[in-house]
Amino acid sequence: MRPLCDEVFVGEATKPETLRGVIGDARVVFSSIGKHDFKRRPSALEVDRDANLNLLREAEAAGVEDFVFVSVLHGERLRAQGSKVAEAREAVVDALKASRIPWTVLRPSGFFNEMRDLFRMAERGTGWLVGDGSFRMSPIHGADLAAEVVRCIDDPSARMKAFDVGGPDALTYREILELAFQALSKPPRLRSISPGVMGAAAAVVAPFNPFIADLMRAICRMVDLEAVAPPHGTHHLADFYRELAAARKAS
Repeated sequence: MRPLCDEVFVGEATKPETLRGVIGDARVVFSSIGKHDFKRRPSALEVDRDANLNLLREAEAAGVEDFVFVSVLHGERLRAQGSKVAEAREAVVDALKASRIPWTVLRPSGFFNEMRDLFRMAERGTGWLVGDGSFRMSPIHGADLAAEVVRCIDDPSARMKAFDVGGPDALTYREILELAFQALSKPPRLRSISPGVMGAAAAVVAPFNPFIADLMRAICRMVDLEAVAPPHGTHHLADFYRELAAARKAS
């Protein structure tokens, strides 16, 4: 990434004192800062909410012309249902709406990188379904989301609006796992866990790792909501899985 950058600024977004001067003379700020591991600390609130709010305060002080932020699909409904991650990201959306800075919010229906976890299930030999696996989603490749970010930055009519964005394919959870097994040239071996059992397991996990427990509860809620958003881009999950399988063979 370094050759693509005019300048690199090193800071820790959860520590506002390290962000002084991060904006410089930038006209637009984009943020998708979020927690992407299962460690107990830092928490989702510290990363998904506080780090982004720290960046927003710097943007306000610098007087930027646009702030593009990535939340989550069904973020408002998931927050109302108690999701801590959705609460964290929607708190940033609330702050943007109250800010004097023009803003755009994108709500992706999941990312290809998150689908790696299902590919790893297939690598280990067993794919776990939630319910009957008919829950649908339309995950988007990072490059396709980036193209949508650029479109929003270049389009003044996108200001002060939120957009749901998905990839070109709407797939069931079962179909996604089957694609992973197919890429690995393995017969699908699928097992099912009911949303009720997963919810009970989340209650057991919560005292030890609230973040994992919240993700488990969010999966249960999404089974009812589904995660299909308007299609964008040209990258297909089947091709992504084939690339992962090829890299696995080459290693």
